[in-house]
Amino acid sequence: MVAPPNYSLLLIMACFWLVYLLVSTQLVKPLGRVLDEREGRVKAARERYEQSRRALEEAIARCERGLAVAASEGQRERASLRASGEEARRKKLEVARGEVQQRLARLADELDEASREARTALRERSGQLARELASHLLGRRVA
Repeated sequence: MVAPPNYSLLLIMACFWLVYLLVSTQLVKPLGRVLDEREGRVKAARERYEQSRRALEEAIARCERGLAVAASEGQRERASLRASGEEARRKKLEVARGEVQQRLARLADELDEASREARTALRERSGQLARELASHLLGRRVA
């Protein structure tokens, strides 16, 4: 006797392909799209990060160049101010030296004049002083 064919294998195969189709369309493809979108966002974020990093490096380099230029200008300005200050100090010293020399010359003239006056007074009073000294030594009055 011949048994009727077993159609359960065909039914199992049909269920398998149906589940495969459902899982593939409802789970795997949407999940793949989500992962692809995420990978695209990550890639775009990396590119923006690299652009921002390069822009930052360029900005830092520009700032450093600007600082170097400002530092050199500052040194030049400081050297210029120092030189002009030194020149002004030298001029003031020369003026002060001139004034001191003039004052010393006046004082020397005054001292010479006072010395002449003292010698003249001493000459005029030398006779009188000699008589007073003689009177004092002799113990009597000398005329």
